[in-house]
Amino acid sequence: MLPLHPRPQRLRLDGGSVSKQVLHSPDVAVDPARVPRAQGYRLVVDADGARIVGHDAAGVFYGRQTLNQLRAGAAETVPTLSIDDWPDRAVRGYMLDISRDRVPQHAVLVALIDRLAGLKINQLQLYTEHTLAFAGHQEVWRDASPLTLEVLQELEAYGRERFVDLVPCQNLFGHLHRWLTKPGYAHLAECPDGYDTPWGYRDPHPFSLDPSDPGSFALSANLIDQLSAVSGAGLFNIGCDETTDIGQGKNRARVQREGRAAVYLEYLQKLCARVSGHGKTPMFWGDIVLDHPELIGQVPRDAVLLNWGYEAEHNFMGQGQQFQDAGVRFYVCPGTSAWCTLTGRTRNALDNLRAAAQAANTYGAEGYLITDWGDWGHWQPDAVSWVGLTYGAGVAWSLAANGDEEGLAGAVGRAAADEPNEALGRLLLRLGDVYLQCEPRFLNSTWWFKLLRNPELPDDAAVMRQVSKSDVQRARAELDDVALELDTYAPGTPDAERMKREVAWCIGMTRWACERGGVVVAALSAGGPPGPVPPEGPAGAARLGSLVAEFRALWQGRSEPGGLEDSVAKLTRVLSVVGPVEGSSATF
Repeated sequence: MLPLHPRPQRLRLDGGSVSKQVLHSPDVAVDPARVPRAQGYRLVVDADGARIVGHDAAGVFYGRQTLNQLRAGAAETVPTLSIDDWPDRAVRGYMLDISRDRVPQHAVLVALIDRLAGLKINQLQLYTEHTLAFAGHQEVWRDASPLTLEVLQELEAYGRERFVDLVPCQNLFGHLHRWLTKPGYAHLAECPDGYDTPWGYRDPHPFSLDPSDPGSFALSANLIDQLSAVSGAGLFNIGCDETTDIGQGKNRARVQREGRAAVYLEYLQKLCARVSGHGKTPMFWGDIVLDHPELIGQVPRDAVLLNWGYEAEHNFMGQGQQFQDAGVRFYVCPGTSAWCTLTGRTRNALDNLRAAAQAANTYGAEGYLITDWGDWGHWQPDAVSWVGLTYGAGVAWSLAANGDEEGLAGAVGRAAADEPNEALGRLLLRLGDVYLQCEPRFLNSTWWFKLLRNPELPDDAAVMRQVSKSDVQRARAELDDVALELDTYAPGTPDAERMKREVAWCIGMTRWACERGGVVVAALSAGGPPGPVPPEGPAGAARLGSLVAEFRALWQGRSEPGGLEDSVAKLTRVLSVVGPVEGSSATF
């Protein structure tokens, strides 16, 4: 198989070959009559060189990307061939969370746009809560290393040249604890003193805006206005997900009178109208609407519902039919399964991404948005996301050509790090399958992540009561085997060298959690508490110190400093009985 990703819809090999040197300056043309599908192209390589005909400028660009892949994967010659190619979905996006502590450096975002363009991804959303430098709101973003609106404009212009549309993605209703814990904004919270979560514990922090307070809408409108003034995109993601605290605080009586759905819908409609007033199409996360199906027919007609779901079994098909029947515009939004894992969840990611593509094609989703979150401190490094991102880009472009996972290891390495062989991709795929060694498996996470996050939370403590000694042993044995394979891997590019180091950290941190997990499982088996206990005494503390030091170094190489200390505090919070870990010289 030729080293192409996404693999094209139609590829015909002619049996000959030509020197790759003759492909440097292809003849290009735009001709919608010859290439009838938008963003499509026809690429011919023969003895006369290369010719690209695109339906439009984007089609020519994607033909060039394919030609670049052919040249990069060839030693001296390229096979003669013809390719007819076009995307299943007009919009193929990637959403990266830059608000859960980790804000990428500017150069990293620029390089990401280049790599997305190579994967024929044409939309990028940078999810923000408090990490944009909005004028007049310094109290919120002062210490967060925020992106400026001017930098957003620069990134948008850079992306536009590569047919990557940078879409604003600012949460404007829930997930605003970074705002509502500040003195200047606390009065706008629905639940200033915290709320009961759907996951069995009480969050002591405020979460959502009070939708009945005029000041809440004034704040949201101001953020919409500022972002709209600098964005040339035709879309605007307003968030509005997981607002489960509405009605637990200031709006308790109103929700009892009118219903939670009605209160939510009114505020959603106001936000959508404000965005529409700027000539942009509003987008919003669809979980609350799905919790209240009576809202589906009342969604603003010009809005796009973002149907997110991150498990292999998520009902994209049934929900897609609901949206199609109601005439609702929608995207499917699967995930990389990288967050809340340390290692990734390869099998879940691939099945989730493929199911979303099947539903998108069946029920006419306008777009396919691969999501990549950073919950609880964004501990996972960049490398862990690339399996899901690469495969998702493939099935968004053509499910029929890319759904079978053939050649995925090689595609991951090339997409992530220009690595010419399969070794890096194979390591990442295998690391992401370590979780399969353990029964039971848990939604949207791994047990070792939950153990490190906080075993004193009710849901996390329940997880550890389900983990067995054999679960711990099998995970540790598989990690050891992956580590042996990693030791023999010789990276061929600087990015691959960095990713090897990131994988080593993931293995080391997960090993540490497995050792601690063994202690916790033994304590639980003996009837003891699941609370924080150190593995291996002082030796365990020293190795944790080395892991934290490496976490800092990897972070500083690619991310801004603003959220680092908060992320480190989360990483070490439940292990405080081990003692101070900074500055350790131990190795791992």
